[in-house]
Amino acid sequence: MSVAETETHPTENGAHEKRVLELAESVYRHPALNNAFYDLWRSTELPAEKVEIVARNFFAQVAPTVNRLALVFLRMSPDDLVARSETVENLNDEMGNGDPKKVHTVLLKNFFSVLLSRIRGREVAFDDIDPTVLPATQRVVDEGAKLFGHENVKVGCGALLAQEWHAYAQLVYLYEGSRNYMRHFALEDFHEHCEFFYLHIGAAEKEHKLHAVSSSAALCTTEEDLAALEYGFTGYLDLLADFWQELAAAADPATATGTTAA
Repeated sequence: MSVAETETHPTENGAHEKRVLELAESVYRHPALNNAFYDLWRSTELPAEKVEIVARNFFAQVAPTVNRLALVFLRMSPDDLVARSETVENLNDEMGNGDPKKVHTVLLKNFFSVLLSRIRGREVAFDDIDPTVLPATQRVVDEGAKLFGHENVKVGCGALLAQEWHAYAQLVYLYEGSRNYMRHFALEDFHEHCEFFYLHIGAAEKEHKLHAVSSSAALCTTEEDLAALEYGFTGYLDLLADFWQELAAAADPATATGTTAA
């Protein structure tokens, strides 16, 4: 059923918040979090050329996070004070609370640059690796932007709800897999370069999850609102599931990647 096909019916008092939370928790049953890539990444150390594929595509998938938040914010009414203030707080976190060195995309680039340098035994700059991304990665970026910037802000909030509830478990899994490469680092050295993960699997990302629920609940007061929220939520998770499926195939050591630099 499309967003437009759903009738408008007021929900019972308070019931919408419970339903938003139930929708958010359904992420744990979705292929976006139950997929072959997470199994592969956590189970083994991949060769350098495969790690490059993971690095390039994962970065491309998460790099527009700030833009996605901004797209939703711009669709919110000036009267949506709870949703707007919580979205701005999330934006501030992503932008390193005003410190350019702590912007989350900067920390992620640094992590992958160091990881690839250690694996290859020579200096590797993130911006020098193959910029090609998988078709599913580009779809997450392009189609995701349409969901986050949808003219119905509830659709955008649904996509944001999916992003935040997927992100926490996603980054736990990616951190767990990163530990397969600890042999390339001294103990303290490894953890110093994992700041990106520690920021996201700590209090900040948990707060973002709660913000996504409260922001959505503040905006959703009818059945039509909830249907729009679910449309954005499911649509974005489906894009992520396709992304991880395609990345799993590309990162599998049994899959040929052509000639790469040693």
